[in-house]
Amino acid sequence: MSDLQLGLLAIGAAVVVGVIAYNRWQEARVRRRTEGAFVGRHEDILLGRGEVGAAPAASPPRGPAASSPRAAAPQPEVDRTIEHTLAVPAVDPASAAPPAVRLDESAARLAAGALDPAVDYIVELDCARAVTGADLARHAQALLGEGLIRPVHWEGFDDARALWRSVASEGRYRRLRVGLQLTGRSGPADEEELTAFCGEVQEAALALAAQPDFPDAAAAAARAQELDRFCASVDVQIGLSVIGSESHAFSGSKVRMLAESAGMAIGRDGRFHRLAEDGTELFSLANLEPMPFHAETIRTLQTRGVTALFDVPRVSASPSAFRRFIDFAHQLEQALGGVLVDDNRKPIGQAALEAIGQQLEGIHQTMAARGIPAGGPLAVRLFS
Repeated sequence: MSDLQLGLLAIGAAVVVGVIAYNRWQEARVRRRTEGAFVGRHEDILLGRGEVGAAPAASPPRGPAASSPRAAAPQPEVDRTIEHTLAVPAVDPASAAPPAVRLDESAARLAAGALDPAVDYIVELDCARAVTGADLARHAQALLGEGLIRPVHWEGFDDARALWRSVASEGRYRRLRVGLQLTGRSGPADEEELTAFCGEVQEAALALAAQPDFPDAAAAAARAQELDRFCASVDVQIGLSVIGSESHAFSGSKVRMLAESAGMAIGRDGRFHRLAEDGTELFSLANLEPMPFHAETIRTLQTRGVTALFDVPRVSASPSAFRRFIDFAHQLEQALGGVLVDDNRKPIGQAALEAIGQQLEGIHQTMAARGIPAGGPLAVRLFS
């Protein structure tokens, strides 16, 4: 066999191997997107069992496999828009090009330097030339279509102030960084997901003529697992239900009136939400039956129970916050003429509620010691 034939044979073999490798990469990519689209929602768990000194629930609500002791309490479908924090550049009305990236409302509240190596996998990019926020938005758009199931944050280095800040459309940056959140209530990032993220950042870096610095993905995956275990240990929701009887149902109109008089508004998830002045949630109200609350149907809705929910790690560590939640639950009980019960449908007394409040102190101290105070920006991100 001639040298030419041997060379052609080697080239053919290399092409076949390349095609096989590319196909497998594409299959893995599609599999990640499919799995991300069907990630389950966490369930709600009552802290305590209506007894003085009751311990927190042993199975916190993290990940799709978590089960709820209160099976009758539904979990409405929630808009799972992925938070991608990047300012939207202004668009000329005469231009046919749409805005590159939609800025999530919650992202607008993030402080400068929101990325944190304690909770994010951060890739820094050194640019050969200054990159505008508009250019970055255009190239970062690709990351939104890659099936990512967790938040991505972009920041640029402000040379004048010597700190990292959220990217602005009018800004120019020689240094950029992008972070993938290591965990959330959908579970921790694994090495495969981090490697895929690096591949997409590499493509964006090439388009921006930037040199990325990728931290070790395996070490980051291990950190994600450890962080997720910590979050699971403090991820508790308190649910207090007000139930009627077979002959006494609650009208949706009255539930809505009571909720709105308490400063609550219906969200897209089918619940009423009470927000603090800074925009963080204090507590929410859900239908105990499978039908979510919606403005179009609530007038004709009849239900035999509602559930007030207090998401412990997402609410500021303040005794007054928990007290407002308890007061609201009692107001529902009195106004609806129902009975306040725990997740086992057993009446719950004031002594048990006070014991639960005392147990919250331990969770708050644990979170503060980790540098993730309850209700703070990091906690709100991690427990979403």
